[in-house]
Amino acid sequence: MYWHLIPVPLVLVVIGIYGVARAKNDLKRVAVVQPLGTILTIAVCALSLFTPHAVVGFTVFILAGLILALIGDFLNLDMTDQKVVMVGLVIFVFAYLVYGIGIAFYNGFGTVDLVLAAVFLVVLVALMAYLWPGLGPMKLPVIIYSVIYCFMVSRAVSTFFGDFFSMTQAILLTAGAFMLFIGDILFAIISYKKPAPPRFVVSLNLIGPCLYTGGQLLIALAPSYFTGG
Repeated sequence: MYWHLIPVPLVLVVIGIYGVARAKNDLKRVAVVQPLGTILTIAVCALSLFTPHAVVGFTVFILAGLILALIGDFLNLDMTDQKVVMVGLVIFVFAYLVYGIGIAFYNGFGTVDLVLAAVFLVVLVALMAYLWPGLGPMKLPVIIYSVIYCFMVSRAVSTFFGDFFSMTQAILLTAGAFMLFIGDILFAIISYKKPAPPRFVVSLNLIGPCLYTGGQLLIALAPSYFTGG
């Protein structure tokens, strides 16, 4: 039985409630549903240990990242408060670094990583150039955070070119990493871009929870799909 799929419908319900709470800036409800979504994704990941061909070490890496993210969820509530945002940056740097290290530990490095590094370097430079005038004292923290993010996403993409992870895992890890990345890029644009860009058609408060919790969910599902081949 696919035990790891049992919490998934609950995560999807939480994502909907989380989005409404963010849209209404209901921080009391956010304080409950934001960590609840991550707790459920932790359960999804932990249940991968009951799947055939489970790799305990990789599951532990993903669990470690999710637990760090959970700590961030409890502290990172009011996204308009720069002190809160800074705390979130510090915690999530370590969470996403753990994801990247976990993938790299098992997938290794290859020549394709030189291409990935070049691509993400261009992305990083373009993003920093776009945001730079409005970053103010957040310049260094955002650079460090973005470098770690690019490392994590590049490691996820690299799974398509290795032989340790299955195709399903490569898709889940890459899609999840990009969802997290896009969500934070949108947040950075709205928070720091000067002059402010046109309003998004869909509120970030609505799509943010889908990108964040949804991205974490896809990453949490990945350990369940080793093929043992």
